[in-house]
Amino acid sequence: MKRKLAPAAAVPLQRAREIGQVLPGAQPERDASLARVRHGVYADAAALEASTDDARYLTRIHAVNAVRDRPVFARESALAVHGVPFGRPDAVHTTGDRRTAHKKAGVVHSSVELAPDDVVEVGGLRVCSLAFALAEVARRGDPLDAVSALDFALRERRVTKRQVLEALQRQSRRGHDAAHWAIAFADGRGESVGESWSRVRIFQLGFAAPELQRWVTGPTGRDRRVDMTFERPGRRPLYGEFDGAVKYGALANQAGTTGAKALAEEKLRDDDLLFTGDPAHWVWLDVLQLSRLDALLTAHGVPRVRPALLGLASRSRPPT
Repeated sequence: MKRKLAPAAAVPLQRAREIGQVLPGAQPERDASLARVRHGVYADAAALEASTDDARYLTRIHAVNAVRDRPVFARESALAVHGVPFGRPDAVHTTGDRRTAHKKAGVVHSSVELAPDDVVEVGGLRVCSLAFALAEVARRGDPLDAVSALDFALRERRVTKRQVLEALQRQSRRGHDAAHWAIAFADGRGESVGESWSRVRIFQLGFAAPELQRWVTGPTGRDRRVDMTFERPGRRPLYGEFDGAVKYGALANQAGTTGAKALAEEKLRDDDLLFTGDPAHWVWLDVLQLSRLDALLTAHGVPRVRPALLGLASRSRPPT
């Protein structure tokens, strides 16, 4: 069973003037215990250093909110606030206010006119609705990030494809073909960002689409659910599994058990899968280096139904 990860939380912020009110004469810019997040906005340096990439990005969003007049966060920034996978954006994205569109101090602002229903409040922040943000990322972002966000939102029943398509119709026509592909391709049965990225890569490499989340029963009598099942003419099915945790120590930590026990459980699982098919495992490196995933699937006889797409390089970086 795959465990849900707790959503990231922003590191608490302090304004320079607030620090000065408590400690008159304080100079936060010279205080090694504080880290500057934006001009006049600070966080505990140790807490910020110990936080995850997701938490640091959320902290940047809250810092922008602290210094700007009721901004509306958009695109990947809106997804982050909604608690949906959002990739690794370099900038904080805001939108609305048709008077200006610019990039400044790590903030990218798009001037668009938003319908009232396209803006919601989440945790004290004004953000684009989830459907609107998903549509915009599908239209303007990387397909890996778009599909993983859509998969998650569909799996959690936070939106429907119809809602995302309706939101798309209220946006610029730029990128609509890419958005329609990502929305159609998305599948709520995908259980992790790694699985979503894998499916996009499998499509880009031209291999036949797998069946998702098939249940398999082996000699132990336990039901095993596999990430992907590939049918191979004249052969047993291939059970493809993305292993986000590449070390059994990490698997053990997730399961709250020992490394040896985790290894034994994985061995039992593969023995069950071998009863009716052939298991194949891959990790993040295989998804990032397409030649590795291509070689793995080719070696296992997965049918290729179309030529590989050109320009497979991605701007995205995997979660950390």
